Amino acid sequence: MNLKKYIICAATLLTTMAATAQDFEELWITGTAVPGGAQQMERTPDGQFRYAGPLDEGTVRVSDTRNAETRTLWLMPEAEDAQFVSNGVTYRTTGDKDAPGLSVTFAARYYRLYVAPCSGTMRGELFRPWGELFVGGGATKDGWEKLKMQPFTQSKSDPCVWTWEGELRHGDKVEEPDAFKLEGVQQWGVKELHPFSPNADILRTRIVRTGGKDTKWSLRKDGRYRLTVDVFKETVRADYLGE
Repeated sequence: MNLKKYIICAATLLTTMAATAQDFEELWITGTAVPGGAQQMERTPDGQFRYAGPLDEGTVRVSDTRNAETRTLWLMPEAEDAQFVSNGVTYRTTGDKDAPGLSVTFAARYYRLYVAPCSGTMRGELFRPWGELFVGGGATKDGWEKLKMQPFTQSKSDPCVWTWEGELRHGDKVEEPDAFKLEGVQQWGVKELHPFSPNADILRTRIVRTGGKDTKWSLRKDGRYRLTVDVFKETVRADYLGE
């Protein structure tokens, strides 16, 4: 490849990346499948957006405003007849208010949609409530022994909400003595919830992510805690109950 062609290709690549990796202030899902017609997506610390909630049979479209205005950008799937549930599809932005969206084939309570502007992709899934949840790590009484993680109790009114109450203390003679994380099974790394940043303070954490980098919480003070986790909406609430 000669220099001129190289420069043209590089410029084209940079332009494409700039067009894809947009920094949206907000994103909304709209369409016939969306209850109420429109729902705002939650922005996460890594710059992605997500929605967790019910959907009806119909179509989901993603835009950067709630209503179809002159300056509205629509995130249009590149694939024709794109399905909501997939391993991920690329999208491009367009001002065409009639641009196609994602097809939802049946109504369900537990749908999730993730949009990653950094890579220009979106991914939808049908979530299945977890059957168990545990807390484990150096700050728990059994340290990093996988078969001795502390179990949560499932809510009777919401199968996705779990509560645990117990002591968290800096461990004695264990690796990462002040660290802990949340596990969907009694085995490290298979099914986990993580904070978005390493060594996060559990008392200052509200939203979590499923899988990804092995970031953990770092205990700031010993004592008794109550942890309430929604595995579907990917949230956690921690209450410090004292010594």
